[in-house]
Amino acid sequence: MTNWVAAGLADWAANLRPGDLSDDVLSKAEDCIIDAVASAIPGSLTDGAQRIRSVATASYGNGDATVWFSGEKLHPTGAAFANAASASMLDIDDGHRRATGHPGAAVVPAVLAAYGPDASGLDVLASVVAGYEVCIRAGMSENRRAYHTGNYTGYGAAVAVARANRLDAKQMMHALAVTTYHGPRVADLTLSQDMGSNVKESIPWSVVAGMTAANLAEYGFTGCRDALDIDERYTPEIALEGLAEGYFPTGVDGGRVSHVILRTYFKRYACCRWCHSAVEALLTIMRQQNVSVDDIQNIQVDTFLQSAGLNNLADPPSLESAQYSVPYCMAVAAVLGEDALTPMSIDSLHNATAVKLASKITVTRDKTLDPLFPHQNPSRVIVSTARGEFEEFVTAPWGEPDRSPDRADLLGKFRTLAKGRMSGNQASRIIDAVQGLRNGKMGDLFDALAA
Repeated sequence: MTNWVAAGLADWAANLRPGDLSDDVLSKAEDCIIDAVASAIPGSLTDGAQRIRSVATASYGNGDATVWFSGEKLHPTGAAFANAASASMLDIDDGHRRATGHPGAAVVPAVLAAYGPDASGLDVLASVVAGYEVCIRAGMSENRRAYHTGNYTGYGAAVAVARANRLDAKQMMHALAVTTYHGPRVADLTLSQDMGSNVKESIPWSVVAGMTAANLAEYGFTGCRDALDIDERYTPEIALEGLAEGYFPTGVDGGRVSHVILRTYFKRYACCRWCHSAVEALLTIMRQQNVSVDDIQNIQVDTFLQSAGLNNLADPPSLESAQYSVPYCMAVAAVLGEDALTPMSIDSLHNATAVKLASKITVTRDKTLDPLFPHQNPSRVIVSTARGEFEEFVTAPWGEPDRSPDRADLLGKFRTLAKGRMSGNQASRIIDAVQGLRNGKMGDLFDALAA
């Protein structure tokens, strides 16, 4: 039989069992659930997420799946649609370098919606691992030069439903093939003059497409089996590299890990990952050199193509637009403090002092930094003051796989994002339920999320 990519990924994902996973992989899956839920806490309060929740309620109707933090229950696809919007809307959700995007905001909501309260926590963790593996492998094999998370995250959602509904490998193959054609084909966000809309990278809609594709495949609906092999869009050999041998290629100096999820990064700031290195560099200079906002005459940021191509507005008109502005994110952190980016809120917009500082920041592409991306996220920041110039170069901001935060750091992020938005008791219940998944069922977590 032809070794189609969709068939190879489906065979692996359909047959993955919890016993195949090491403790570090299971721990990482728990981390990813904790982080996705944490990201959704403030995200659920945004206008964009609330608009999607309204449409999900009207379109999908009552069901058994929880819309997080609301007490509302919808059809699984509707609940996952709403929860994915909450997890992705503030851009503080996890990401992956080789696929250049955010798998967790799609995979975790889809998995948690697909399974019921009596499901084994271990089975759910295995499905999270499977969803990350398949969608990231598909994403990194896509022939593109831009940033389109929604183009690949639907595959993870399809895997979630297929595993929960116990589809066989052939049915899962068709679910992946259908997702390829029914899922979003997101245009390059950096080409838009309006980089501040609710659309973002179409992660929530990719979840709808992937989950629906799996439902269709369960009923015998078929897709083109070579969908992930068509070289106009994909480089097929990349998607399957090391899969049968039990490794994932990190893309860095021949490195390998057992599963792709281990190379997931986490985010401290609620803004595009491409902004983070510049923010860290500026804050480091201000702290180490005792530089105040009033001391700054101008700032030069030398960075890679994609970061330089963001909207980079000094006074962005919306919260989403601010997330894609290197100067404004830097200015908010410098003027209002680092915590103002965890998360960035609507109250941070149009701050006169931040706008003034952002207007002094110039972002320029340095072509010598382009080859470092996507494996690194490089920015060089030069701050000019009356005392002289100070320079800092950051390639790997907080949360990268090679300086990955430990569980205590992630729980600190969770509690920071939960503060003032849910009770301390509910936050503790969610955390305890996730950390207890290996030894129990899903009911406790669903009860805690529904409060």
